[in-house]
Amino acid sequence: MPNTKPVGVAFSDPELTAGTTITGATLDSTSKVLSNIASGLSMGQQGATIATTTGGTNDVFMIAPAAGVLSSALFSGVDALTANDTNFITFSITNLGQAGAGTAAMLAATDANTTKATGGTGLAANTVRSLTLNGTAANLVVAAGDRIRIRATVSGTLANTVTFPVYRLTFTVS
Repeated sequence: MPNTKPVGVAFSDPELTAGTTITGATLDSTSKVLSNIASGLSMGQQGATIATTTGGTNDVFMIAPAAGVLSSALFSGVDALTANDTNFITFSITNLGQAGAGTAAMLAATDANTTKATGGTGLAANTVRSLTLNGTAANLVVAAGDRIRIRATVSGTLANTVTFPVYRLTFTVS
């Protein structure tokens, strides 16, 4: 079908315009994944510099734009930080829900989400680090509009600050 729209106006298939009902079509999880319909989304957020001071919490907040399930959590910072069992960062993500009172821990509460020498990993400069998700599937579920808190908590005194920390959460959309 030729484009009959004026110059500068994009061609649009009338079957796919907003508000059109397509009868006889079935949209299941397989056709959704094989189509161009989004089956997931990622959200990124930069946080404030992670300071060297003990007991310091560095929070970043996001709002879940759609219902889904957290499938990965990534961290990257500009500075390297050597693994240390006394002076380390612990990463956590909590789904606070829509009212801000939720407590669902979305990351595993293990040393894998720290910069400890025993069980954790130091930070390499400008390198992406995967964080370990909670093993309880229900803790990874979000509803559209849920407030999500990402926290980096300092224990001891770090060797240096971690500047320009960036977090990326990826969700599979339900």
